[in-house]
Amino acid sequence: MDTFLEKITFLRVRNLSNMRRKKILIYPKLADRKGDMKKKWYIQVSQRDPRNGEMMQRRFETFEGTNINSLSQPDARRELAKKIIDSLNRKLAAGWSIFAATDDCVYDDQLQYSATSRFYKEKILSNNNYAFWVSQFIATELSAKDAAPDTMRTYKSRYRVFGNWLKAQNLDAFDCSALDREIILNFFAHMRNDKHLVCHTYNSYKQLLFSLFNYILKKGGIHENPVKDIPENKRHVDNGAERIERFDLEKLIKSIDAQDPQTALACRFQYYCGLRPGYEVRLLKIADLDLREGVSKVTVKQENAKTNKLRTVAIPDVFCEYLVRVWHLDVYDKDLYVFGKHGMPGTVAIGKNAMRNKFNKVRNSLGLPTHYKFYSMKHTGAVTLAEQGESIINIRDHLGHTSVSTTEIYLKRHGLNESEIIRKN
Repeated sequence: MDTFLEKITFLRVRNLSNMRRKKILIYPKLADRKGDMKKKWYIQVSQRDPRNGEMMQRRFETFEGTNINSLSQPDARRELAKKIIDSLNRKLAAGWSIFAATDDCVYDDQLQYSATSRFYKEKILSNNNYAFWVSQFIATELSAKDAAPDTMRTYKSRYRVFGNWLKAQNLDAFDCSALDREIILNFFAHMRNDKHLVCHTYNSYKQLLFSLFNYILKKGGIHENPVKDIPENKRHVDNGAERIERFDLEKLIKSIDAQDPQTALACRFQYYCGLRPGYEVRLLKIADLDLREGVSKVTVKQENAKTNKLRTVAIPDVFCEYLVRVWHLDVYDKDLYVFGKHGMPGTVAIGKNAMRNKFNKVRNSLGLPTHYKFYSMKHTGAVTLAEQGESIINIRDHLGHTSVSTTEIYLKRHGLNESEIIRKN
């Protein structure tokens, strides 16, 4: 038997109302009219229409321009029928279905890693499998939301996780109408029990997959959204970055200064300017800095900001003096990245995880808690501002938050539940 047929013989979906099993596909089969050469022979494929749940048929008679009924000998017809069936099985294995507008539907996979897609675009044959629909959804619905770059990367990453899980289960080539609630429940059980997701991440997957399958439903790719009645996950383990205590902060920064001055500089941009360590710090350019005495500021470009909004942040005098005296950033070419690949400003930005890994190495060598993370420098600076009596409005703007309530929650999370700044403002 064909390898593909061995894998997915009798592909079925569950009818939840009466728990009966329904076939969604009957593989290509020759109708030879009992050998009668006067009647039309054909190959028939039956498939359940995802738009209405009804079983539909389509007949095929031609292969590479030759119609089966143009042949006068039964053996010749059967030989051609075998070629037609083999061709159809290969297409079905790639995710094609009889409801395709054309026999070959080619699309760009939107979930490719960006580094790969710079060099080539992988083409995938299909018209109704997961990879096709998630690519369409990302290219149309998600792109239209104008989400921040970091947010879009998170969305794509989570859709990719589900796609990889489908592949591991040999479900990635299936028509989306085969991805029933039982399959979805198995995925969430895997994420809850094997991956140990905390509740907010687990719920994010629920919302993202519900939105995707709702889109497929509206487009006629399925007749029911399978993402429903997903069991709750109440795991609340928080492994996020915490503020660094003052006595640990001095020891940590002194050690990072000695071992990797560039990472220490990035820590200070977080602490003094409230910049996020990802794109806001890593992709900072000399041109984004205004180091004139008395008016010094740093501009966070819209494409680098988590909130997808341009913002300008004041640079404290003590930090401005450090940038000029120690790093001489006032004399570098404006087009250079502040954090270049070789420990100094350069034409190519430092790698995504390089400074975080260096921070962790120093932290571990000092025996400090693992909840002190690279991102902790931003949190520590914000808490210091609040403790010194800065207004919550200014803290909101300094951190780039969209609302005061976000800043209140942020400060409470980092230990300022009884802060005067929250109580009075």
